[in-house]
Amino acid sequence: MRIPDSQLLAEVGLTLYERKSLITLIIFGVADAAAICKEGGIPTSKIYRAMEKLALLGLVQIQSTRPKIYAALPPDAVIDRVVEIARERADRFAASAGELQRLLASLPGRVRGKHLFTDLALGAESHVKRHLTHLATAQKTIVSYMERSDLDSIDQAVDGGFPILRRIARNATDNHVRHQVVFGFTYQTAPRLLEFLRKHPAEIRHLTGVRYSGELGHPFHVVDDEIVVLPLYHPFVPEGRFASLLVRDRDLAKSLTDGFDELWRKAMKSLQEINFDPRGTR
Repeated sequence: MRIPDSQLLAEVGLTLYERKSLITLIIFGVADAAAICKEGGIPTSKIYRAMEKLALLGLVQIQSTRPKIYAALPPDAVIDRVVEIARERADRFAASAGELQRLLASLPGRVRGKHLFTDLALGAESHVKRHLTHLATAQKTIVSYMERSDLDSIDQAVDGGFPILRRIARNATDNHVRHQVVFGFTYQTAPRLLEFLRKHPAEIRHLTGVRYSGELGHPFHVVDDEIVVLPLYHPFVPEGRFASLLVRDRDLAKSLTDGFDELWRKAMKSLQEINFDPRGTR
């Protein structure tokens, strides 16, 4: 008999032989080690340790006889226990993530290295999932200059089930991140900006400052004075955005931040033209 393998069970830490042992036992209901090895194609050297682990996780039952007899739980009970194990693993990881984050942040700069690092992401989806996710891990500051193509890329990701704005907002709130945004717009794109602001009021309440500029340029994000995200777009590309470049370089980050500060001073604090600021005046 060919025993199917479920990779989903690997998500809760089960090895190949543990997965095969579990599924074989579910098929037969009750069996001894020899039968499980024979039908499941499992080496005899692996079976006892595999069944002990499955029993410890509450996925099978053991009758302490000679030989030992193993009994499967009902499929629904196995699924419930697997889901519970996955949640326990996620909770443990979440509890330890803060300690790992503090450890990595405490490493001296010379250990982290001084080499320039770049990464090119092709397509609007990769731009969001590979590069904008860095905004959701910021620890201190974010400055962002965005135009219509940026709004379109974000909406496309959100509508596709990737809640990038919610993740950025949650992280910024939890870590007290200072996040300033300047939205660039023209008379033609102002309605699109208005639509975006009205669509995501809850996700942008964390912003410590929002301003608006008619001086169109090149969109960018700077995270924690080190990580730079440079979206790339072209009017001949149907969706506008075709790639983005991520650069880890403090000198470039400082240059862009200085330019942002100058733009910030000249930008408007509110938009009388569209008469809408979801966060209110700050």
